[in-house]
Amino acid sequence: MTIGVMAASGKHPNAVEQIADRIEGIRPATVWGMLLLRPALALALQCLFAAGFALGGQADPWRLAADWWLGWLALGEFVNLWLLALPAKREGLRLRDLYNRHAGGGRRDIRWLVLALVVAGPVGYLPNILLGGLLWGEAQVGAELSFRALPLAAAWAILFVFPIVHALTELPTYFGYVMPRLQALTGRRALPMVLCAFVLSTQHVFLPLLFDWRFLAWRFLMFLPFALWLGWVMDRRPTVLPYLAIAHGLIDLSLPILVLAASVS
Repeated sequence: MTIGVMAASGKHPNAVEQIADRIEGIRPATVWGMLLLRPALALALQCLFAAGFALGGQADPWRLAADWWLGWLALGEFVNLWLLALPAKREGLRLRDLYNRHAGGGRRDIRWLVLALVVAGPVGYLPNILLGGLLWGEAQVGAELSFRALPLAAAWAILFVFPIVHALTELPTYFGYVMPRLQALTGRRALPMVLCAFVLSTQHVFLPLLFDWRFLAWRFLMFLPFALWLGWVMDRRPTVLPYLAIAHGLIDLSLPILVLAASVS
């Protein structure tokens, strides 16, 4: 498959063939660094929070830092957003160009969005409960380990901030910035898509990082089918990214709601 036919959705500034035209100005180290940015940020922030709790004399600082993962992830995503803007600017793009918004998408984008969401429902939900039952004998154990009570003011703040900044960073980082640039750099289509999906799934091992093999397996495997599906959709129809990012933010609104519910009770 040649570079020229990779982005079937048109010649928006972030299309693979447009990236290939300015490939000399793209630093491969930056692209690979952005691929690994989110897991690295997550690990660094959990370590930082744990160190703070340890200095404060908390009995189990690592577990306490894990309880705050939605909060420190939101902070990290502001850094992520800034680091997305920098390489875009070096390419002569605006940050919003990485979201693949293309005026010519129209009804075809909506059809792809509907297809993406219809399939994403079962591939995103079923591995969660099936793996929970397989690993622990109860489907809800993983969620109980992930979403724990915080101070109420913090839980409310996370509810309003997290879904927005998460929608602006997660899918755009992997499928708006990294994937098309790896495709342009390597001249290959499938491998960069699979690699981005794999790292997207792997990052959840660090959200939060708990040293329990069942939890680690659950966090990695539960997202892998979902990530591969989104990668395939984004490869076939890049201009659906802004709609998927919004949908992703709305879906992940459920995460701070779970924390808020735990905090209220």
